[in-house]
Amino acid sequence: EDRGVWGGAMVRVMGMSGADAPEKMEAVGRLNRFPMPGRIPVASFLVTLSVLLLDSTCFLPHPVSAHAGAPPPPDVAALKSGPEALVGLPSSQVRKNYHTRLKAWSERATTYRRNLSLAEVDLLPLTRLRAYEFAAADPAAAVAAAPPRLAVCALAEASVQEREAARVEARLQGSAGLHAVLILRDLWVYGSLNPFTLEALMRQRRSKLKADNGGTEPTDEEVCLALVDSSTRSNPAWDKAAEEHQQVGYALETAQLYLVPVFGFTFLGYMIQVLRSFRSCCGPSSSKCSKD
Repeated sequence: EDRGVWGGAMVRVMGMSGADAPEKMEAVGRLNRFPMPGRIPVASFLVTLSVLLLDSTCFLPHPVSAHAGAPPPPDVAALKSGPEALVGLPSSQVRKNYHTRLKAWSERATTYRRNLSLAEVDLLPLTRLRAYEFAAADPAAAVAAAPPRLAVCALAEASVQEREAARVEARLQGSAGLHAVLILRDLWVYGSLNPFTLEALMRQRRSKLKADNGGTEPTDEEVCLALVDSSTRSNPAWDKAAEEHQQVGYALETAQLYLVPVFGFTFLGYMIQVLRSFRSCCGPSSSKCSKD
């Protein structure tokens, strides 16, 4: 009887003599139902391991996550060749850089809030230009035709754009795999690949303020002020997670990130192989199946 590779090995190790031979044969039979890992699980393991190695050495390209109209993400090649490399950083350092940029904008936004006339001079022309840059061939004519907006809402839009730029910049400094996971998280939580546009955030903030005010509709100014305040705060959960990994380097942190995917995809590949083997052995046209 053909016992297979695993079964044959177990027979040689265990032996088949003695009173416990039937039990040993039954154990070998159970073991022989699972084949040796073949091309599918081995390929799954090698592919995920290759992605891990590329990411841990900063050669895996990052996905693009900036929505249309947002400030473009930094040039990764320029960052790599700069005097201080801002790629391949552990999450604790990435979070520190993110906080530094948010703090700088918070100080600037505070100045604008105290002097909305300055915000109107600095931000309103930029806001109008961004609104029409894709819709008009003549930017000057588009600015002249743009409807007036509140200076505080121009500040809110600038805050949203700065937060988006800071977010993408921070994600580019860390793992490309984590960057992709965060994009999928945004899609899962917010139901959109572009959840941080000014219009979407204003709808969310307006709904929250309305619920907090007992159903009273907030004004545009109140909504915009709330957006300015929220755009300078980071996520406490991500801050805590980054603090817990302060002593972990980028390569080790990336390896930990890929630990579950590597073994998960390998196991999935092996299960596919087992199912294919089962179908080929125990399909309707096969006579190899034992009738239990």
